Amino acid sequence: MSERSTAWSEYLAAAHRLDTVRREAADAAAGEASALAAARDELPTVQARLTMQAATLVDAADRAGTPAPVLQPGPAEMHDAAQAVAGGPAVALAALRQAVAHVDVADGALARLDDEGTGPQALRNLLVYGPLALVAMLVQLAVAGLAEPDAQLFFAAVCGLVLAPLALGAGWLVTGMVYPERSRTPQVGALVCVAPALLVVLLLALL
Repeated sequence: MSERSTAWSEYLAAAHRLDTVRREAADAAAGEASALAAARDELPTVQARLTMQAATLVDAADRAGTPAPVLQPGPAEMHDAAQAVAGGPAVALAALRQAVAHVDVADGALARLDDEGTGPQALRNLLVYGPLALVAMLVQLAVAGLAEPDAQLFFAAVCGLVLAPLALGAGWLVTGMVYPERSRTPQVGALVCVAPALLVVLLLALL
């Protein structure tokens, strides 16, 4: 093989190696860019969930009359976090998704904590459901009173079927706005809104 052929073969081999390195570098860069974009997309959601959890913990501490927990990371936690994301975007994304798994576990624990506090919250929600149920019952009585005696039971029943769900729905919306982080206790609301309507129908049926 001539020197020119040998030089050409070496050139081709070098070009192939260079192309392989270029492709690997491009793939790695694309992977890091994708991981960085995914981390940027997921991070705000995680931050929002952590903020909600912090508010729930502070609220639970206030209800229990205990000092609020320390929720700011200390130097040791900051060091561990820096070490966890030191390997580039892909490593940071993996650490973020591991954090999401921990947030999911914390959500379950906070949900159990919220269930334990359902009793006091139900009493608070009664301040919303109760007046709405009373208004619905008064309207039901007024409509029945305006009807003929033979039709009072019918109109009372129809009004009850319409107004009780409306009162419950309105109460559900209002409790969600007043207590956005707490249970809306729909079972309590249903009982408070439906029972008066049934009571009016029952009384008219017995008269």
